[in-house]
Amino acid sequence: MENVMHGGKSEVHHHEVELSVWPLITAVGAFLLPISFMTSFSWGLSSVGIILAGVAVVILIVGLFGWLNEVHAKKEDAGLSKIAILVFIASEVALFGGLFAGYLYAMLFTGTWPPANTPEGVPPVMLAIPMTIFLLSSSFTIHTAEDKLAHGDMGGFKGWLTFTTILGALFIAFMVYEWHHLIAVENFTVRTNEYGTFFYTITGFHGSHVIVGLVMQIFCMILAAGAKIGKNRQTLMKVTGLYWHFVDLVWLLVVSLIYVVPFLKAGQ
Repeated sequence: MENVMHGGKSEVHHHEVELSVWPLITAVGAFLLPISFMTSFSWGLSSVGIILAGVAVVILIVGLFGWLNEVHAKKEDAGLSKIAILVFIASEVALFGGLFAGYLYAMLFTGTWPPANTPEGVPPVMLAIPMTIFLLSSSFTIHTAEDKLAHGDMGGFKGWLTFTTILGALFIAFMVYEWHHLIAVENFTVRTNEYGTFFYTITGFHGSHVIVGLVMQIFCMILAAGAKIGKNRQTLMKVTGLYWHFVDLVWLLVVSLIYVVPFLKAGQ
């Protein structure tokens, strides 16, 4: 309770502490994800790690949906969402920075890169080209969707956001095909050599971020259908746009360091 003076009159404002279980559920999902990777790669329990990763993703998605639905059940479009996503992106920069630093260290201090036992046709640069086109195009389409929303054009907003989601889904579909081809046909796995370990770890982390971005876009469309997103309630869409642009920028680093540089060094 707080007393505020206005024109000599005292007004009493009541500040209620809001309790929510959704942040805890989201945190549990986020905590289990790195544990699943440790289980698979550090402890050698691949099957357990995969199951744990699946459980973690489900918990994370449920937590995010519940949390966002709780926030948008309110009439006011307020909060610290924009600041929060920037802080989150900063933490993600540190995460990917650590992965890329480890990768560069391995590449620069190894005589041959990729290592000699890397199968021919790896890295699959020709597959990376359409994947890059999909993601770079999606940055334009999601920006257009945000612009339509800012002008109150809900039909245009939904159309361009749907287009963005399709492009992101195509990226994931190509990634699934890529992994299947490399593992089943080329016999190139995470255990083949150092390059294989970094290839699957970094592209896998990035792919998981793309999936999270797609879930956020779908949730935006669900809220838009229920009139919970509009010209005067744009925060969630702006947060989603910032996150998606970050994912696209990271892909440029992935395709440059994981695909193009090894392709050129191999002299293919």
